[in-house]
Amino acid sequence: MGGRRIQAYTAAGRMDGGCPYCHRDLPEWPTRSGPCPYCGHEILVRTRPLDRERVLVTETEAEAVEMQWELSRERGGASPLRPLLDESELEAERASLCIRFGREPQPDDIAASLISHRAFEHMRRLELGSYRDVMLAKAALLDQQGRDTEALAGYLGVCFLDLNGARNPPPPGPDGVAVRVAGVVTGFSPDQAFLAPSVVARCVHLIALLDQDEDAVRAGFTSYCERQYQSLRTPRRPHETWPPLGDAIFDGG
Repeated sequence: MGGRRIQAYTAAGRMDGGCPYCHRDLPEWPTRSGPCPYCGHEILVRTRPLDRERVLVTETEAEAVEMQWELSRERGGASPLRPLLDESELEAERASLCIRFGREPQPDDIAASLISHRAFEHMRRLELGSYRDVMLAKAALLDQQGRDTEALAGYLGVCFLDLNGARNPPPPGPDGVAVRVAGVVTGFSPDQAFLAPSVVARCVHLIALLDQDEDAVRAGFTSYCERQYQSLRTPRRPHETWPPLGDAIFDGG
């Protein structure tokens, strides 16, 4: 594989309870930074951004871990996007699932069920701007669950819709008659294409976690978004929208 890469997070430090300097097993896992009982070097205890594991590091490794945290913060890594779902709709969905299954559903199950229903309704009505927002909520939910590969695919799918100018039909006019606007039949207006910085930032963060190069990301994007093209008949296919998205991710990341 080849292509452009962004700086990935690395598995710095030791998780096996050994001194990162002399490599001897410590009597117990240190609760805080302190000297090694064998070699006397200062062992630092840090959490790394790759997997948020607590590790034992040298002073040099601690500097590298802090640089990775700075990158993570720049990419929004410390604050995944929140699934923006209506609280009253979530409560109605919870009540419906309680009746259906005879038990209290988990919060994630409620959100996933509501997302599925809303996505179908918006697609049926060609409310593709709202459909895009629901797909963003789905990606954010997967992100919060730590399902990095699926979340990345979802965010890339949102970018694909954005680059096709997904939009909702205009509201009816004062007389109640539907307003005819170019593009309303398909639900897309390519001249309104854009990329949301927060979504691109989450893509960059997840790509760094997964340590994927451009070829791997483009292949995943094409496979996922080709299915969107087949179902929505977007005006632009994945290979047409990848160049601006690839530049935003790999030149800006």
